[in-house]
Amino acid sequence: MTYRGYGHLTNRIPNNFVSRWLIKKANVSMKKSGSMWRLKIRYRKPVDGVHYGFGGTLRRCNAKRIALYLTSK
Repeated sequence: MTYRGYGHLTNRIPNNFVSRWLIKKANVSMKKSGSMWRLKIRYRKPVDGVHYGFGGTLRRCNAKRIALYLTSK
């Protein structure tokens, strides 16, 4: 049985270059090893004057934090 939903891992990760780079490297490593899992980034905590869009979307440049989700490929 394959689980197609999202598994929330953590939130409140600072939205900066280093955090995004580490997540990208983890995804590349997981892909090379043949893992069925990937990390998905959702941008959270809007900067002042910005609101969430339809469905809870937020652009990277407008977010202070990152939430990580585990997805199956």
